[in-house]
Amino acid sequence: MFSLESIDDGLRLEWDGQPVLQYNFSKGGNRPFVHPFRLPDSPELTTDRATVVPVDHLHHQGLWVGWKKVNGVNFWEQPQEGADPAGYGRILHQKVVSQDAGDDQARFTTQNSWTDWTDVQHLTETRETTVRAPQDGVMVVDFRTELAPHERDVTLDLLRGEPGGPGLFYSGVAIRYNDAMSPGEFLDADGRSDVDEIFGSTSRWCGCSGRHSQDGQVYGITVIDHPENPRYPTSWWLRNRKDFCLVQPSPSYHEPFELSPGEPLTLQYRIVVHRGPVSPNVIEEAAW
Repeated sequence: MFSLESIDDGLRLEWDGQPVLQYNFSKGGNRPFVHPFRLPDSPELTTDRATVVPVDHLHHQGLWVGWKKVNGVNFWEQPQEGADPAGYGRILHQKVVSQDAGDDQARFTTQNSWTDWTDVQHLTETRETTVRAPQDGVMVVDFRTELAPHERDVTLDLLRGEPGGPGLFYSGVAIRYNDAMSPGEFLDADGRSDVDEIFGSTSRWCGCSGRHSQDGQVYGITVIDHPENPRYPTSWWLRNRKDFCLVQPSPSYHEPFELSPGEPLTLQYRIVVHRGPVSPNVIEEAAW
């Protein structure tokens, strides 16, 4: 049975007394994020780089949402502590809209304000997270974000370059895997396992798995694109090297989104947390 507890600056979800994820929204932070992700009997499968020494990519926090350019404002990275915040935005938690937990699933909905360094609000975001009961080493999480322009048109864009090169295709939902699982093994729905081949290509799903140094077991997290998402199947942005594994569907990889008030962008993903390597049979059974 699930239990969902409100804690200081967050929500903690447990299954039969074992933690499976935590949703964090510190007032002093730059974005809400989910960390850690784990199975009831596994080590942590994500990393919050803001807490790792030496600090790098401090905006890589478990599962998070961001965008390189929102009306030209950087809502992906963040300034170093004490640095000039000009040009950057923050995603500010506003409220928990609803939360419930039961025998078969748990769900919570939150609302955020995407506000730039001058306190101008560009987007109102509503996030819904639904977690299904873990079974046979697999836990399914449905993640939905709705980005609604606040009183003005909004352009969601990024920087582009050659796939796998210096282009910055940062847009939307991303997962930073636990460094203890890196480098990992990748697989997408089209059978590709080479990160350079998957990067920039479209596919219905993509996942990464690795042997966790804490207990020697293999775990993975796979992201499935929703058929109703715009530009389905999505393009992918990936990284795979020692202490740096990341999976990110990049829906504005090839062109920006132009949003108007009353016309929100909705993105939905099914996230499969699993013991063992990425298995097409397991992922297809979990897919929509």
